[in-house]
Amino acid sequence: MKILLIFTGGTIGSTESGGFISPDGEKVYKLVNMYRKRAEKNKDGNVLFDIIKPYQELSENINCNNLKLLACCLKNVQADKYNGIIITHGTDTIQYTSAFTGYIMQGLNIPVVFVSSNYVLEDARSNGVDNFYYAVEFIRQENKGGVFVSYCNSGSSPKIHYATRLIMHQAYSDALYSVFGMYYGYFDDGKFICRDKNDLYLNSKDKNVFQEYICNSSTADGSGLSGIMVIHPYPGIKYMLPLSGTKAVLHYTYHSGTVCSKAEGLNEFADYTRANKIPVFITGAGNGADYESMKCYRELGFYVLAPASPEAMYIKLWLCTINNKSINKIAGIMNTPIAADIVNTNILP
Repeated sequence: MKILLIFTGGTIGSTESGGFISPDGEKVYKLVNMYRKRAEKNKDGNVLFDIIKPYQELSENINCNNLKLLACCLKNVQADKYNGIIITHGTDTIQYTSAFTGYIMQGLNIPVVFVSSNYVLEDARSNGVDNFYYAVEFIRQENKGGVFVSYCNSGSSPKIHYATRLIMHQAYSDALYSVFGMYYGYFDDGKFICRDKNDLYLNSKDKNVFQEYICNSSTADGSGLSGIMVIHPYPGIKYMLPLSGTKAVLHYTYHSGTVCSKAEGLNEFADYTRANKIPVFITGAGNGADYESMKCYRELGFYVLAPASPEAMYIKLWLCTINNKSINKIAGIMNTPIAADIVNTNILP
């Protein structure tokens, strides 16, 4: 079996020295050696790795330029040479980069699996080797096209998540979860168990919907900025007008799908975004009874997104705006499902 290993840094690719953790380009070889020791112990056979390093960065420092570098790296991969691809990444922003890769690589016929680590590999608490080991096993056992994330929460079975379903970590926690708990599958005594038989990626009617954006020269402004304004609600919020260059707004909600409809500056904010054709998308609503305060979405002209990972929606919105699509076109794509219908929920893009 042959796997392409794309090494991008993060904790899994870092070394602690002098009390600080920083990227170490040689760490990939330690990771592979640690994997081989475990694989030999379990008699899992040989795996050949080709290794490439498009960039080395702590994941909290990545920007849109890093995503473009990864896109161009993947564009040049001869996928038919490999059984699968593993991308190492930092845990802080794995939700964003995996969603980005999930969208641009729709229809791929081999698995791409992201792995990260909660601590440096030398730390006894690290799950990095576990995450890597089960990524290899997923490629070996499942052999399904699509983009996934392998991650082991403390005290839990190893999980395989859809790349576009991950949600942001809770404060002070390195545990990783999918929206609505809808991960793809898990390992039980070394055997992969699939929970979702819908073949989400293979049966999608919208394969390659974002392929046109890969490495497009019009996205390469060099700033690394997304042009997306993100708003989180909090008691006493005062709305500020978007900065120059803002192309769209992604507005998070409280867990019940609400924001403060009486907040200072909200009407002025809505008037400004409408006048300047800056679409405002609400994420976190649309999956239950509407509270009275939610009427303001319609009154203010905001778009309410179908239930989905807010972090994936941020990436999807950036992909929609980089080629200056019209508001109506963006609104249509944002609520176009890349996934299939999921039982007991609305469509998850």
